[in-house]
Amino acid sequence: MLTHDDTAAERATTDGERRWWQVDPWGPVLSLVGLVIFLLHGFGGLLTRDLALYAYAGQQFAEGVPPYEGVMNRAGPLAHIVPGFGALIARGLGTDDLITQRALMMGLSVVAVWLTYLLGRDTFRSRLAGAASVATLLAFQGFVTYSGGGPREKTTMMLLVVCAMLAVLHRRWFWAGFAIALATLTWQPAFWATIAMAVAGVLVGAEGGRRLTGVVRVALGGIAATALMTLYFVSVGALDAFFDGFLLLNATSTRQIGLVQMLIEEPYEISSGFGWSIWLVVAGLVASVALGVRAWRHGDRRDRHDAAVIAFGIGTAGYVLWSIGVFNGWADAVVMLPFAAIGMGGLGALVLRRVQPRGAAVVAAYTVVVLVVAAVDTWVTRPDELAPMRAETDAMLALAGPEVSVASVGAPQPLVLGQLRNPIQHQMFIAGLQDYLDENYPGGLAGVAAAIDDARPTYITMDHPDWYYWMDPTIDAHYEEVGTTLDFTWYADRSLGEEKLAEMREILESGP
Repeated sequence: MLTHDDTAAERATTDGERRWWQVDPWGPVLSLVGLVIFLLHGFGGLLTRDLALYAYAGQQFAEGVPPYEGVMNRAGPLAHIVPGFGALIARGLGTDDLITQRALMMGLSVVAVWLTYLLGRDTFRSRLAGAASVATLLAFQGFVTYSGGGPREKTTMMLLVVCAMLAVLHRRWFWAGFAIALATLTWQPAFWATIAMAVAGVLVGAEGGRRLTGVVRVALGGIAATALMTLYFVSVGALDAFFDGFLLLNATSTRQIGLVQMLIEEPYEISSGFGWSIWLVVAGLVASVALGVRAWRHGDRRDRHDAAVIAFGIGTAGYVLWSIGVFNGWADAVVMLPFAAIGMGGLGALVLRRVQPRGAAVVAAYTVVVLVVAAVDTWVTRPDELAPMRAETDAMLALAGPEVSVASVGAPQPLVLGQLRNPIQHQMFIAGLQDYLDENYPGGLAGVAAAIDDARPTYITMDHPDWYYWMDPTIDAHYEEVGTTLDFTWYADRSLGEEKLAEMREILESGP
């Protein structure tokens, strides 16, 4: 039995009834709530190694350097290009590169909130279910952290996953494939959850020859998006770099651990990114799978809503199974957040249908309470590490003079904050990248060190100096460790003189 809310939402989502200019007001209202929560978090989060990598890659793209040529990295090219648009906007407006990149990511997060509402509303034919989905998404600390604390490829990827889910729900198979390819071109592991979802959606919801047609359309959408990206790399003469960074590096030289191993060896890693909301993530994922099983057993598989719920459950289960063998940190769980949010929205829809007449009050109370808790938690945990890092970095760069240069060995933060360029393409050496360079770079890792030595930068920065033994000869020959800032260690050229070296030590010891 449908509630009034359910019936209204079902009428609103009937094909052809709502025109493009007719906007469901719940969408923008919930998006505004999301924006408030994101602004409560702010832009002051620490610029860590990975975030700085994508910010730097974006700056290089804005300067006309193609992805992978500006900095070699394992993620997809859109992980470079999207922050690059942020840097281009900053250059046009005269604003700070990093803050503008973070503002762009916040804008993408707001769009993700709106689309998640539409996804929850249309899947379960209930505005309240859509609102519960949004409230759940906004409660996920990892999502809010990256909304204004990036740039990180996971933000773009998650938005594209939501787009793929919407396309599957509405059986727009070409656009589902297109969105899946774009998500994969942002972060490759997104492929496994989304392709399992799309194929399941076709096979479950279609009949006879329509199944083959649907699968072909998914494939054509993926091919179209990939072809457009390939044409871009051909046009800029960087096809080899695209092949090496996007495919070869991942296929041959990537070492990764799995979810089970991580839970054993680093049991607090995932909770460090999600806090209390990790339990909401788990509950949402379980609910997504359970709702899929329920729709399979008791639903009408020809109905696009039930078929989509089944597809979402299969996508959830598929990525969880993939994560057992490949999972490198809490950020890898971001791809599952839309599925978890929809899972909780689906539970809300069940309550609406089963708990009469108070179901609407229960779901509304859940939505309001979760949003309030999310807002309070976001404000209480609001970060402010960026300002001292920027102040220290600015002081260090200014002290070295206008000709200052920096070589990053796992620490791109000064490059981003100082708008500097690394002397070589490579600055990341973890999880197999070190082995890749030792095998493919002229002279191996010693050749990398020699290239840095030849450039003779003013500073060398490292995230974990003990990891880079092959840099020891260069450091010993020319550089002095002068201190550690919030997230990396500085080495300064001894030719600057002991007086300046002492000033540098004082800056890093005393802080800004």
